[in-house]
Amino acid sequence: MALYARLIYNNIEGVLAKTFSVCHGLVPSAAWHDAVRAFVREHRATSPYFSHIPAEFLLHLADRDGLPPGWPPCAEELCHYEWTKLALDLAEDADCAFDDDAIAAADALRLSPLARLLEYQFPVHAIDGDHCPPAQTRLVAWRDRVDRVRCMRVNAATMRLLQAVAEGHTAGACLAEVAAGTARSTEEHAQRLLPAGLAMLTRLHRQDIVLRCAT
Repeated sequence: MALYARLIYNNIEGVLAKTFSVCHGLVPSAAWHDAVRAFVREHRATSPYFSHIPAEFLLHLADRDGLPPGWPPCAEELCHYEWTKLALDLAEDADCAFDDDAIAAADALRLSPLARLLEYQFPVHAIDGDHCPPAQTRLVAWRDRVDRVRCMRVNAATMRLLQAVAEGHTAGACLAEVAAGTARSTEEHAQRLLPAGLAMLTRLHRQDIVLRCAT
């Protein structure tokens, strides 16, 4: 029984260490293994599949009253970011029509089903050693047409634009919504923003983040 218990633990710990490799490197070894043992001991998983263990571990972290002892403040967000990249890599192919044509104001847009808009209080995409100071961070993670999982940091305006795209508007309506949220919200200002906004949407479209809806 001790052998089987050790095999089960080693398999689960190995999956978690591989998925959350950056977090695993940040957390002291004893604190890491204590947290994994608590997960094995306390969590009641809803799936029997090993590929779902990282998601179950995230649920376990969220259900806790605070982070495990010895874990840095950024650890929960870092784990979510690392899991998101795994989830995109494993996601089934979606109905995506990729092209490189420029976006026009009348085009109906949608966010790629293989894209995720992420907002964190720590720069989880750029952890440097064990130093992780707080910094509001907006990211887009996505899988492109050649199945590469990619990540890009964006500013607040681009995040608002992508959120508008996710709501299913035309390009012009998305840009008008972003312009309406600025301090200089006038029709003239919105018209001046239109060319730059369409150029931004075209770049996001060619990166496979924004898709043109099928007609």
